[in-house]
Amino acid sequence: MKKLLLVLIVAFFSAQGYAAGCPDGSEPIKSISEDGSYYVYSCGDPAPDQVLTSVLEKEKYCGTNLSAVIPDQWTCFESPLMDIEIPEDWSLIDDYDKYQQIISLNTIPRGVGYHSNPHWFDCIDMFHNISDYRWNTEAPSGLKINDCLNDLRARLYEGKKLDGIKWTNGRDYAHEILEYWASVDTLKQPKDTEPGPGDYAWIVTMQYVTGIYAQEKDNIEFSDTFKAWLTDRLLNAQWRSFGHSDIRYRCKEILNFRAINRVWINDCSTTRFAYTEAMLVGGLALNNKEIFDEGIDSLQYITSLFNEQNIYPLASRGVKAMSYYTHIPVFLSSFAVILDTVDYDFMEHEMPNGFKVHEAIQFSFDHIWEDDLSIFWPYIQLNLGTSMNYQYTELLKPKAKREHYVGYFASKPQKVVRSAINYVEEYQPELKDRFGYEEVYSKFVKGTEDISYYDHNPSYYWMFDSSFFDIHSIYKANLD
Repeated sequence: MKKLLLVLIVAFFSAQGYAAGCPDGSEPIKSISEDGSYYVYSCGDPAPDQVLTSVLEKEKYCGTNLSAVIPDQWTCFESPLMDIEIPEDWSLIDDYDKYQQIISLNTIPRGVGYHSNPHWFDCIDMFHNISDYRWNTEAPSGLKINDCLNDLRARLYEGKKLDGIKWTNGRDYAHEILEYWASVDTLKQPKDTEPGPGDYAWIVTMQYVTGIYAQEKDNIEFSDTFKAWLTDRLLNAQWRSFGHSDIRYRCKEILNFRAINRVWINDCSTTRFAYTEAMLVGGLALNNKEIFDEGIDSLQYITSLFNEQNIYPLASRGVKAMSYYTHIPVFLSSFAVILDTVDYDFMEHEMPNGFKVHEAIQFSFDHIWEDDLSIFWPYIQLNLGTSMNYQYTELLKPKAKREHYVGYFASKPQKVVRSAINYVEEYQPELKDRFGYEEVYSKFVKGTEDISYYDHNPSYYWMFDSSFFDIHSIYKANLD
């Protein structure tokens, strides 16, 4: 609030100073200060580093558009999201017994191979030394941190599991790991000199930690030490790229084609969504309004980044654009499931561009898996966060003729249908027939439209997407 007042005061006096106009009779140009904290009025063209986006000119943002600065708020426009209160008896799942019955039918929520089915002792060793591992760092076992995080989630499904000669219970296993992290006071957020794999791994790990706690807090007796530790970690989370010596912009510059070579893409990418999910459920589960409000503010920032065509900045990811864009329907559906627990219909929430959230999801389903991606093309060519991989020209071809670059094209649509089932059933149930859907996850399902350009086994798909939660099962368990 102090920063906002400073912005208004400086802007007022700056504007008054130029009330008579510039010497050539033109109007003063409003730009942003170098640190991004206030407006500057001047005559002549502003420096390239000070150009305001059209969104900033509408004053829909407060704080900064520079990645190295942490604002008190991400947005300063009001919406009904800001009026949500946390109920004392908040619970993510209305009927936990029903939820258990649903997930028990999904007997194989894993992929194949050792990375999807690691030994428990290898993961315990990694978890006990978690500060040593960044996102792509391999343990001596060959595992990476995401392998063991996915194993932790899968074990919550499986109940008792035989690991060699040892039976482990998924709920007890998760409880043990989380309590251990709290007891040794680990998982402090790393301050990478770049927005690198250490900070990314930390944010995603905290997404899993808060997801497990929010999902299981009524069924596992977590200690006060753990709850205090989790509260501290979330309250002290920082969303910035650490240690930059140059100026980088936030994602609100992308769709205005500004400063495209100096944009911090994680500002609006998977990490932003994971951070927002963690803050929302963490604040609700811990009954902490400050954490929850940070999640709401971050969510408002996400909604404000959809442009007048309803396109989100993830479309700028070059050859990876569509594989990233599949996060949109999944995370928006996850936020809707979470906010439904506080009686807020996020699907009907109106975003700053005038569209409702469900329309942004529909846009994704209508375009991601099409032959013609021309609507995204101006943004795909920005090619951000791809090490300048120019294979994005493959996206000019019809999908059946594109090369089979693993991970470059969109996720299987049947996975996204399942992960966005609350949207699908309420707004586009026909997608279940078009892309394929089964009530009980089976890995192999095809719809009436054959999406055959992914690999040699187009019917195979993974159960989970980028959200921690099994949105499908939580939604089904919460139905009246």
